[in-house]
Amino acid sequence: MENSFTIRHYVPEQDLSSLSQMLTKIESMDRDGEDTSVEYLLASLAWPNYRPAQDVWVAESEGALVGYGVALEQPSQRCTIYVIIRPEHRRKGWGSQLLALTLNRADEVGSKTILVYANEHNDASNLFLAHHGFQPVGSSGSLKLNAHAKMPPAEFPEGFILKRYSEVNDPLILLRALHECYLGMWGHQHNDNPTEEERKSPRFLHYYDAEDILLLFDENDSIFGICSLKSQGKREANGELSDLLDAPGIIEKYREQGYQRPLVLAGITHLRKKGIHPITLEFWGDHENALNIYRSLGFEMVNRFIAYHKTLD
Repeated sequence: MENSFTIRHYVPEQDLSSLSQMLTKIESMDRDGEDTSVEYLLASLAWPNYRPAQDVWVAESEGALVGYGVALEQPSQRCTIYVIIRPEHRRKGWGSQLLALTLNRADEVGSKTILVYANEHNDASNLFLAHHGFQPVGSSGSLKLNAHAKMPPAEFPEGFILKRYSEVNDPLILLRALHECYLGMWGHQHNDNPTEEERKSPRFLHYYDAEDILLLFDENDSIFGICSLKSQGKREANGELSDLLDAPGIIEKYREQGYQRPLVLAGITHLRKKGIHPITLEFWGDHENALNIYRSLGFEMVNRFIAYHKTLD
């Protein structure tokens, strides 16, 4: 009965297991490549600005969870949202109600730009977002490389130097690399005004160890590129662990010249010193020529999401 439909804030202590079960059921039908495990949901509680009592909702019908929505406040007046409803309960306006809550919350925290993703093969999601005025602006997703694929050595131009961040150990250089090398790429967080705390201890170091962040400097010792890695950092839907490679960032005016190739090769070499595993490369806002570079190295597309953008009035 539709009268039994309610929306309330997410309470992890009582909802987490049920939410995992609901998301897993939806994933079995939509096949979007989402991680729906209890472990992932537990880890999400540590995300910056993931505040269940303010930013996260669940929808219930007949005593069971049927929907989920979240608004994740980002730096520089941006917000990423996520809304999902069980397929049998779609086209009843319930997803629109969850979407309205996330957009209202984004407005409350002062966000001006909204970003949301939909699997390119999920027609229902893409039509839903288009109906609500979202515009496609790019794509994100993941590719995978066989554990035993043979790779050539990385070759950089003369005068270029690749260093681990543990050798540099300068938070301002890391923040500059993250800002300038991913500038204009949808899906990457850009903070135009980092706090003093962020300047001293970037949050990025909570996700990647200092020795697993590779920084590329040009012949003038200026930052040119970045690539970050995590051995066995990605759990696949079947429970298998793969290495994680965050797709390289390159200074914007050189982004179309193929420097992603040697950075990825250097990243693969770095990961294989720790063990031989499949490698999952996650990309956010890369152009098609960069994706073709990854494909030429043997990476195969696992999933691809369309990034949609909306500006709040």
